[in-house]
Amino acid sequence: MKKLFAIVVVLAAGTAAFILLQGRVPGLGGDKSVLRRKSLRFLECLKFKNFAEAAAFHHPDELKSHPEIPRQLEDFFKIPPENLDIQDINVDFVEIDSTGQRARVKTVSGVHVLNTKEDRRPEAVLYWKKMDGQWHLDLRTTLERGPRGP
Repeated sequence: MKKLFAIVVVLAAGTAAFILLQGRVPGLGGDKSVLRRKSLRFLECLKFKNFAEAAAFHHPDELKSHPEIPRQLEDFFKIPPENLDIQDINVDFVEIDSTGQRARVKTVSGVHVLNTKEDRRPEAVLYWKKMDGQWHLDLRTTLERGPRGP
């Protein structure tokens, strides 16, 4: 009985550590948790066609020098926004580089193309950079590429 209890405790501790390190617990996990939350919120803004708020995930200097960001976001999924119905959003992984200043977040979204019978699961990698102590989407690497695949 003691061995079984010890095994359960070790498995529970290992699972808890894994979940914390992946940043899956809001408020815990540091930068990974922040990036996971921001990535989900960014895609949620696209889901509800709030392109102005989605643009605000970029650094203010980029917004000033690239006023077309909200328009670029409308084309993020390579489907006209009026035909795009985002069903679900998932974050597959969050990876931070060794400097702690750059990160990438792989996402998969379930989308339905309206007026068709077509469902897609586009994957996207969102690139982030830490500026002024805050995480901001990296315009060049995120918007110029957009998601790939059907």
